[in-house]
Amino acid sequence: MIGSRRSWRRLALVGATAAALALSACSSGGGGGSATPASGFKPGTLDRKYAGTTITVMMPPWGSFKSSVLKQFTQKTGIKVDMQTLAWDSIHDKVVTTEASGQAPADVVEMDWTWVSQFGAAGWFSSLDKYLTPAQLKDSVGAPTFVQGGHQIGVPYSLDFRGTEVDMSMLKKAGITAPPSTWDEVLTDARAVKKAGVVKYPIGLPLKILEGTSTPWYALVRSSGGQILTTAGKPAFNSDGIGQAALEFIHTAYSEGLIDPGAIGLTDQQVGDNFAAGQSALVLSTGPGGNAQFTDPKKSKIAKDELQFTHVPGQKDATGPTVSLEEALSIPKASKHPEAAAEFITWWLQPTQLITAYHDPDMGLLPPSQVALQQLASSGKLADSKTILALAPNIQPVIPGGTPTWYSKFSAAAASTIQSVALGHTTASAGIASLAKQADQFAAQG
Repeated sequence: MIGSRRSWRRLALVGATAAALALSACSSGGGGGSATPASGFKPGTLDRKYAGTTITVMMPPWGSFKSSVLKQFTQKTGIKVDMQTLAWDSIHDKVVTTEASGQAPADVVEMDWTWVSQFGAAGWFSSLDKYLTPAQLKDSVGAPTFVQGGHQIGVPYSLDFRGTEVDMSMLKKAGITAPPSTWDEVLTDARAVKKAGVVKYPIGLPLKILEGTSTPWYALVRSSGGQILTTAGKPAFNSDGIGQAALEFIHTAYSEGLIDPGAIGLTDQQVGDNFAAGQSALVLSTGPGGNAQFTDPKKSKIAKDELQFTHVPGQKDATGPTVSLEEALSIPKASKHPEAAAEFITWWLQPTQLITAYHDPDMGLLPPSQVALQQLASSGKLADSKTILALAPNIQPVIPGGTPTWYSKFSAAAASTIQSVALGHTTASAGIASLAKQADQFAAQG
């Protein structure tokens, strides 16, 4: 399920991040760099120039093609693929330890949106600008998220962004005919659903101190036209009142019993599971792939309900940016087979492979390609196609300019602040002031 993958993460990466930054000071320098492909290499093409080469590809479980699919690439190019499947955080740690010693963890490696600045600043990954064509990058939805220092160090293989999943069948039982588009409408609708006895806790929202709690707040702020951090890494969430208002909205929903009190111990995965179990009327912030789980009668009690995936409600409307939480393919500078690795990425970015990954139940990856999305929509096989195609052009990074190297610390602090405000342990204004101070401290520490 797209959107639940964030629950695989653990913010214990803070320690690993600090170690990586210390080690990167001894590495080849920052900025992403731009290795030059070997003579005769043609970006965006598949040929047999590198036949007989074996490349290693290191991906999390949801990013691993089956061997039968990989054989198709080998038949086309003669390049063999050693697919290594690791847990998301284990990939991060392996990149840190191998790159710090001047070695490549693999020829193609998972690049998460939260790692861009850290790994880019260390100078560990090649620029893909010379390995891919401008047309490939133009077709890639969310590619700007993986630009560091002017270099494209990753290209998305999975389109993940935040939206709101609404059970309209539940809302209609309370006399509501359209999904909410503002925070006030969310509260009004949730109160009506609760009063009508449709469901006890209408709003699904994780409040455990993990990244899955931070990202809904990011989505609320960005969907209202606000920013989280500036391109210089300075706090922006405290400059226009939107960040504080979003915290106040969460506190109101929690204090009125519209959010399950047990949410302080729930991950985003568990919130999604509860929605599928019919225990809430909407998931405030989730990914577009949740529909696959929610409409599966074997996994969901609401499979026959009228479900609608829509823009995350904004403070005044739902016209702000849709935030991207994507994952990408990248090539370490230390790779011994960068050209063969680039051909593998070119192959993966073709609509055929992207659509295969979408239909594979063990992957379920929404294509980060305008062409592939249109093909799926035209075939009638893209769930929530109208909403996805409407939102795709306005998908933007959570933090324009990329996440700072201290992002994991900030995310943990944000999640802690959100939980504290929800519980009423601190006010929204005090929480915002404290978080801004912490952000400045993280930036100063580097």
